[in-house]
Amino acid sequence: METVINRFVLLNPPSVLEGILLFLFLILVLYGSFRSTKHLASSKKRTTIISLHLLSFLLIIFILFNPGFRVEHYKEEKRNLAILVDNTWSMNLPGDIDGNIRVQTVKNYLEKNEDVLSQIEKNFYVEYFLFDQELKPSSLDSILKNKPEGTITEIGKVLEELRDKRKKGELDVAIIISDGADNAESTNMDNQLEGLDFAINTVSPVTEDSLNDVWIDDIISSEVAFLRYPYSIEVIIKTSRAENFKIPVTLYEEDKLMSIKEASIKSNEARVKFEINPLSLGRKIYTVSIPILSEELIEENNQKSFFTDVIINKIRVLHVAGSPSWDVKFLRKALKRNPNIDLVSFYILRDPSDLVFASERELSLIPFPVNEIFSKELDTFDVVIFQDFHFQPYGIFGFHLKNLKDYVSKDGGAFLMIGGSNSFNSGDYGRTIISDILPVELDYLPKTLSETISNQEFHPQLTAIGKNHPITRIVPNKDENEKHWNKMPELEGFNIVQGLNNSAMPLLSTADGQPILAIGKVDSGKVAAFMSDSSWRWNFVLGSEGKVSPHYEKFWNKLFLWFLNDPELKDIKVKTDKPIYNPGENAKIEISTLQEDLINRKSLPSLTYPNGEEDEIELEKISPNRVSAKVQVGENGIHKISVTPDGESGLYNDLNSGETIFIVEPPEKELRGPTTNENILKSMAEKTGGKYITTDQGLQVLKIDTSKKKTITGYKTMKLWDNPLTFIVLLGLLSSEWLLRRRWGLK
Repeated sequence: METVINRFVLLNPPSVLEGILLFLFLILVLYGSFRSTKHLASSKKRTTIISLHLLSFLLIIFILFNPGFRVEHYKEEKRNLAILVDNTWSMNLPGDIDGNIRVQTVKNYLEKNEDVLSQIEKNFYVEYFLFDQELKPSSLDSILKNKPEGTITEIGKVLEELRDKRKKGELDVAIIISDGADNAESTNMDNQLEGLDFAINTVSPVTEDSLNDVWIDDIISSEVAFLRYPYSIEVIIKTSRAENFKIPVTLYEEDKLMSIKEASIKSNEARVKFEINPLSLGRKIYTVSIPILSEELIEENNQKSFFTDVIINKIRVLHVAGSPSWDVKFLRKALKRNPNIDLVSFYILRDPSDLVFASERELSLIPFPVNEIFSKELDTFDVVIFQDFHFQPYGIFGFHLKNLKDYVSKDGGAFLMIGGSNSFNSGDYGRTIISDILPVELDYLPKTLSETISNQEFHPQLTAIGKNHPITRIVPNKDENEKHWNKMPELEGFNIVQGLNNSAMPLLSTADGQPILAIGKVDSGKVAAFMSDSSWRWNFVLGSEGKVSPHYEKFWNKLFLWFLNDPELKDIKVKTDKPIYNPGENAKIEISTLQEDLINRKSLPSLTYPNGEEDEIELEKISPNRVSAKVQVGENGIHKISVTPDGESGLYNDLNSGETIFIVEPPEKELRGPTTNENILKSMAEKTGGKYITTDQGLQVLKIDTSKKKTITGYKTMKLWDNPLTFIVLLGLLSSEWLLRRRWGLK
């Protein structure tokens, strides 16, 4: 529909400065006119001259303003209206005391107001948008099917986009449906609203006057921790409740309870500190939780998970040797060469039963500090080695050995016994509690040295497990590794045992099957038994004078890495592109193997969800040693990816499988605080001339101007001063003033 409007216009309107100057000129004209006519006695004559001066000045100004008569042609059309719906994660939270989810409340509201929306679409050009940090074009149908997944709410940036649309003529009025939980720290809402010349109406799905909430606001911790070193965690808890109160705070490692502390909330905040000692390497996931209080609507922010990657700072090794020997010397030398090992070594040079003709104060040798080591300092070590050591003469009693057993089974420590005439059955360990944790079976009854020690020379052979195990893989290639072991020197003598326990894994043995190296797990700890005291002979394989053999050194170092569960020792390494995901994100998984084609259709990795269910993961091959996959994650909690290769490596169960864990939880900023801000929504409506309502009220109560928008399609202007009559009038006014002044005797 087109309309015509006629109106008077000034084609050259004055600026403010020009207006002030013209007003000053007008005063000067009037002043000069009064002074020049003061000699006239007749007031009528004075009025006539002054009027002619004023009319002449006004006519000149009229000409300068370029007046005209404009005929404008207008087209009437519908206004542009934008409906914006919050697409951030906080919309998945409850919005009222009945627990109704905000996004579902919005969907029900839009369906309930279908008639009003239909009427709006008749009167407006309507655009639908979803928003988080930016506008995303959508439709009503898409909004009704959408699940909010935005990680941060930045209403300030959304207002900037609306401002740009307004400048382009694409927006006249807006309706924003949101909980108002803007969590962009830099947003200044007053600045963002300044200068907006269109109405913003706001609708909130949160119908409660206030939300009583207690939440975990932040966890201060390092993403890296060191094995067996104290690791500090600080938990910050906040609340919107006015009163002071106490609340328990619980710390879990995955599903294992670690600690419970009480937080005293004062002035709406409390801080709680935890300290833990990681006992194994790799990624650890911890969860902090607080109970859900009465009348608390938001439960999701009462729990928060975080991760740390535990790495080696120094491997602390306690080495107790019964007497100096070539085997002790070369092992100690290899350990000291490793920069990652902090070695504490004790040589037993004097037996308590030795006859000494001097006082203890005159002896340079210190007594073996049994109580300090086995009662106080034991848990500070990562590995304890007994090498050809007989415990009985040195005041080591049953409770000391029990502490050693508990250190392994309960504290996740590692224990290695190396052969000799004072080890295993030869050291009467079969009658001690230590026999319960060793991977070999010992005889309870004491035996003679000839019954417990074999002096024959033998060539250690790799067992079926040893051919694949990383401890005995001194070169990467399997076939080459066997050839190198076949060339290793013979050893002289070994300790005789009654066999292996059920959980032990033999890696090296004699030709007739007597175990030489056996390893095993004891609850959370690890143990190993090396049944010979002549491994020092391996030091001369590929070793130059004064140097440690690479094979000898690598063998022992790998054993210590196995003790610590070093992930780098695994056949299969699994990693994700990041440790924490939001629901709906794609987790990128990469699996690498030491051997080519170790992963096949029979060994697909599995993803274990927090509820215990498992799914196989389809893989894409990148190279013979690497595969990748993408998995969309949804359920909140700790997820585990694990893979066990098919084939020979299935013979051992501690390093043949690879795994990693990651966290899935809602965006951190979307859960902090009461997760709603009514003041922002009200401010936007009040300062732009709109109206704020909740979903309890219908859309029809909003302030929406339904009048048509007029757009100029064309116009024609006729200039009023551009004709002879204007100049004739101006000339007449000036001539009349001149003639009258002459007649009345003025200059």
